[in-house]
Amino acid sequence: MREDMKAVIADTFSQMLDKEDIDKITVTKLIAECHISRQTFYYHFKDIMDVLEWTFRRATQELVQKSLNEEDRLGALTTYVAFVRQNRKKFERLLYSRRWVQIEGMLVEAVTVYLAQIARSKVPELDLSVDDLEVMLRFYACGMVGVLLQYMEKPNLNEEKLVIQMEKIITGKMFPGKHD
Repeated sequence: MREDMKAVIADTFSQMLDKEDIDKITVTKLIAECHISRQTFYYHFKDIMDVLEWTFRRATQELVQKSLNEEDRLGALTTYVAFVRQNRKKFERLLYSRRWVQIEGMLVEAVTVYLAQIARSKVPELDLSVDDLEVMLRFYACGMVGVLLQYMEKPNLNEEKLVIQMEKIITGKMFPGKHD
């Protein structure tokens, strides 16, 4: 039951984020929408940012599962870009939050976890030290978050082209003199 109530609170929060900025979503508003007590909310979460972080973790796991069902990296990246497009309004609302630095950190962490799980499944022959893998994952996560936040505002975005470009960067095929 505990996880079910967490999901109810998170789902309600996500619906509220469709309509208003995160800075305007308060615990009071959220518990009113959920029809729960303040005590119930604080049993599950410490504050609104905790709800957002839990929502990111849950969405990341769902996205990983969808991406792992894809045949290759392009399919996995397409799934990722489609997720960002589907949640574009929410990301835009988060982008202009006074808590942006904290939110950006959560996004980078979520993408790092996503990439790590995809890499383990899709590229099992990856032979890197733990330190090198961590730096590589953070580098790509920061890049992916940055690129997608910049490009999602473009109305005529060619998502297929962007996915191919991102895959070329990740695989090292975009660098001059490198041809596979």
